[in-house]
Amino acid sequence: MAMNPQMNNRVATFFSAGGNVGNTNTVYSVALALSKLSDVKVGVLSLNAWDDGSDYLPAAKDFLDTLKPRLAGKKLEDNEDFIGRFVAIQPNSLYILAGNRNSRLVRDFAIEEVAYLIDRSKEVFDVVLIDAGGHLDNALSAQAVFSAEHCFALITQQPKVLKRYRQMDEDILTPLLLEKKNIRYLLNKYQDKSYLLDAKQVAKELEINDIHTIPFTEDGIISELENRFLYSYTNPKYQQSIEQLAKDIGKDMALTMKEVAPVKKGIFSFGK
Repeated sequence: MAMNPQMNNRVATFFSAGGNVGNTNTVYSVALALSKLSDVKVGVLSLNAWDDGSDYLPAAKDFLDTLKPRLAGKKLEDNEDFIGRFVAIQPNSLYILAGNRNSRLVRDFAIEEVAYLIDRSKEVFDVVLIDAGGHLDNALSAQAVFSAEHCFALITQQPKVLKRYRQMDEDILTPLLLEKKNIRYLLNKYQDKSYLLDAKQVAKELEINDIHTIPFTEDGIISELENRFLYSYTNPKYQQSIEQLAKDIGKDMALTMKEVAPVKKGIFSFGK
């Protein structure tokens, strides 16, 4: 996806076609890699309406639902207080705001409240990554996509996921005027199996030209049980894929990246 690097172009939203695609762990892992590979302060917003992301945030005290009155009244103007609402994964480097725990409030969040949260995050952090989840039919997720300069769509090789994505594209993304050429596609949990569509076949199925593969890892369930991001496990192919994605984001956002060893080609990717 061609993007012009701009200093104020630093909001990236990740969304998926339904649940269990790995959106949350991917966002958190990319954020961790980006904080490792640069000196920027990264803020992550969990705007997934149906998953607060707390499986990986045992230290979370504030959640999106508890902040709703302050969002409505625009009463998060103090920077120190605002940052204090986030979980400090790495002080001065990576902060994550836990999401909504109350399913009854999903439809009650207003677009203005979500926009205010994103705007405040842009003022406090150098880079803002957003987990929009897999259901874009609410203000939290829809505004997350609408406000982003960079959008990433997570899919898998499962036929039902591809089917759901095509439906989402028709029902939601097109009305939001979000064209395929302005989305970067991530093929998560990728496995080179004869009974699964390969990356080229998935791209052809969705009529896209470029896709980035993130390999399957056995650590998925363990990471939830241990409250750890997948990127923190020693899995070279997975880590290389996530680091490459973080580097690409850094380039698109005109960030100064640290000098690191070249990423070895260990995954299938094309169109670059």
